[in-house]
Amino acid sequence: MEYKWLIVALVVLSLAGSISWVLPTPVQRAQAKIRKLAMQQGVQVRIGKIQGPREQGEIAPESQLATSYNVPRPSAASKQLSKNHHWEVFRARGLNTKGLPSGWCWNRGEGALTAQQTQALCLLIERLPTDVYALGASPVNVAAYWHENATPAELDELVGVLKDLIDQSL
Repeated sequence: MEYKWLIVALVVLSLAGSISWVLPTPVQRAQAKIRKLAMQQGVQVRIGKIQGPREQGEIAPESQLATSYNVPRPSAASKQLSKNHHWEVFRARGLNTKGLPSGWCWNRGEGALTAQQTQALCLLIERLPTDVYALGASPVNVAAYWHENATPAELDELVGVLKDLIDQSL
């Protein structure tokens, strides 16, 4: 008799463990909520690899899995930009920091923007939520890379910065 109850208890615990294993964690639920709000504002959420800049004392930069929030450029605006209009900046102790705020560096595209555009970029960087660690632009879209530890208000500010990057042709 005792063994039957032990087997029943083990089966019930096994089922409970399996169910709790597949349920999303509170962090995953918060990320899903932020992503849903972003997509409702026209933001494309992508997960992929990104290679950061070479930081001081580092031999080679490491690549990592990253979540990017992308806002596409209107087709008319993308046609006006050069096909070589690609730049990326990171919140890191990198080597190429010309014109950027303290703690930020160029990953690629240093010199792609004019001095006036770089100043505008610096003002936009100051408005970013604190867990945004990279910004990038191409003729097709602008993107922000972040850890998604944010409130809906911080998401709104991030989307505003991305749209301002497009409006200012950065």
